[in-house]
Amino acid sequence: MNDASPFRVPPVSAEQVECFTRLICDGHEDEAHHMVEDLLSGGASPEALMLTLLAPAARHLGVLWDTESADFIGVTVGLSYLQGFAHNLSGESADLGTNGAGGRRILLVSLPGEQHVFGTQIVAEMLRRARWDVWDAPGATEEDILSLVKTEWFAFVGVSIGAPEQLEALAALIRRVRRSSLHRGIRVMVGGRPFEGHPDRVTQVGADATAIDAREAVDQAERLREWVSQGS
Repeated sequence: MNDASPFRVPPVSAEQVECFTRLICDGHEDEAHHMVEDLLSGGASPEALMLTLLAPAARHLGVLWDTESADFIGVTVGLSYLQGFAHNLSGESADLGTNGAGGRRILLVSLPGEQHVFGTQIVAEMLRRARWDVWDAPGATEEDILSLVKTEWFAFVGVSIGAPEQLEALAALIRRVRRSSLHRGIRVMVGGRPFEGHPDRVTQVGADATAIDAREAVDQAERLREWVSQGS
């Protein structure tokens, strides 16, 4: 790997993530913005900040909510700021996608009813930077998802969940997606905390792959695409 890779050494510490999360949760957007600018000025790339600052901050917000260490308003404000920072860091990435040529079109969704959807946005931005044609619909209903795969050709669909209790519902959704898909050989990637340390759950829900973060999601999508191409 090239030593100049923005992922070589994470530029953000756990303490900085906690500080950043407190700032956005408390509504201190200007201070959080200055922190991001300082990290960028110090050499951190937008991609690295998405992976090592924004994504961990989103997970930390989820922990604060689950442990009742932050109220609904604080978490909602924090997520809103995170979405804004992700949009700003992505810059021109929305224009980097392809037209889906070479099997590079992917639909990204969260399981209907899932509240923790920010991670899907990070994966979408990283895939766009890798020249994928990304359709992201984190708030889509099951009807929306099935309608999309029926009418649009996707090489992949990615679905995220937040709790082990959602595994059964995820498996049911994947079965319906495969039956409904315009592309009969559609591949399914899954993500979320329930798959961390439990690779067996990928097969359990009927998926093809999982990833621990957005960077690995891009790598997995590329590997699956190459495997499908070689087998076609």
